[in-house]
Amino acid sequence: MKKESAKLLIKEARKAAKKDIEATLINELNEMTSKLSQSSKKLDKKIQKGAKQLAKELARNLTISKESLASKPAAEEVAVPSAS
Repeated sequence: MKKESAKLLIKEARKAAKKDIEATLINELNEMTSKLSQSSKKLDKKIQKGAKQLAKELARNLTISKESLASKPAAEEVAVPSAS
């Protein structure tokens, strides 16, 4: 694998991880706030902004190895048996 393509794959993996972390944080925080109090636009906006900042920081510090990226497509090709 060339160095440039490896860097591109790592960058894409970090971007995907950042989006996943952000979505999970927003969902969990919205559930908690709905249990504790009424939802408001101001609170939702603060949650989204905070989740975005935290996800960015966590994704930046995330270490992704080149070996795991090389083996990832092979793992995705494995078919999951359906529960029929």
